[in-house]
Amino acid sequence: MMFRQYIAGIIFILLAVPSSSQQFTYVKDLTPQKIAAFVEQAESDLNPDTVAYKLIKQTPERLSNDQVLTLRRSGYHFFAFEWAIRLIDQGQHQQALLLLERHWYSAPRSSHIRLLELLRQQQQFYYMNRVLKRFGEIEPYSTLNAMDKSKSIDEIDIDSAGSLGFSIFGRNEQSIPCEHKVVLVAESLRSVKQLAFLKAKYMDSSFSTELPYCFSEPYYVGDLTQCRGKGTEFIRCDIHHLIEQPVTKQARHLVIMTDKPGLANVRHGVMALNSKSGFELFIHELMHFTYFEDEYPVSANRAKWLCATEGLKAPNLYVGENAPKGWYQSETCKFGKLPSYKPQRAVSKMEYHEIHLSNQYLGLWLKSLDKTLLAPSDYQNYLNALSANE
Repeated sequence: MMFRQYIAGIIFILLAVPSSSQQFTYVKDLTPQKIAAFVEQAESDLNPDTVAYKLIKQTPERLSNDQVLTLRRSGYHFFAFEWAIRLIDQGQHQQALLLLERHWYSAPRSSHIRLLELLRQQQQFYYMNRVLKRFGEIEPYSTLNAMDKSKSIDEIDIDSAGSLGFSIFGRNEQSIPCEHKVVLVAESLRSVKQLAFLKAKYMDSSFSTELPYCFSEPYYVGDLTQCRGKGTEFIRCDIHHLIEQPVTKQARHLVIMTDKPGLANVRHGVMALNSKSGFELFIHELMHFTYFEDEYPVSANRAKWLCATEGLKAPNLYVGENAPKGWYQSETCKFGKLPSYKPQRAVSKMEYHEIHLSNQYLGLWLKSLDKTLLAPSDYQNYLNALSANE
């Protein structure tokens, strides 16, 4: 008899208490009317142990702003934090920070993650930094914050970066299967994203089938390259800390992007770009890898040696009085000793990078690429010289 009563009691308990899967289904299927009823119940009775409160706490994102505000005013700390999330969604970041100061430690980690994820989606790294600095590190947002500030790669969590789809220089490099290898490196989160955009745009363009270049994924290098520049000066970067890695040794060209101001340029076969540089400028600079010259007036110092003797100086530049047939005077050597000529009358991409690349210049580019493959690139020569001096 006692045994049967014991079994009956166990069966009663099992039937009376819903399983976690049943409860999950119930929460998931809550109607707006049921949510409104539970909110009203929770508001009338400040008790975090009620079923009504526990259910609406599991799905805060389904509550309206008015409902969240009502529960916040009723004294629930959880919904005070939820209201901070709603303020961030409305762009009221400073006001949200005041709420976080009071309610951060009473909120669950899931709410912390929702708030930081919203800041990430908004690209509000200034406020993300303030939150993390005040309340402690949370991955992967700490890694995003460090990358946004161009922190050293030693301060980056490799696993977090990988989960976000980013590659860290010297940590997870891949081989590049072609002769015209171009390695992309970036000093900041913004630069990584812009290089990824430029690569994707290139791959979607006709250039990807017409030209032999293949690009690496963008590698985050942080402060390794120490780029510097001003608005009217060329960007300059240091590659000394890159030269021992296999990915830079296998490259034929190198592209560095920074958030620092300055003018894009190619020097020693290394392209330097600002994170505001667009696709058309990228193509213009890419042509410099195969020795195309600018067709606007170059500086007096450059013109002094570039325009001092006659001859074909670049695929698009002849210097001297006796230009080849079908060539037209250009502005390149405006400050030089001898005049300069270009192969087409119309303004080209080498004078204004926004201009569409003509078929004539594309043909010259392909011919120049064929020739340059026969010898080491300027970057490879520069890399060898640096390595020899190390």
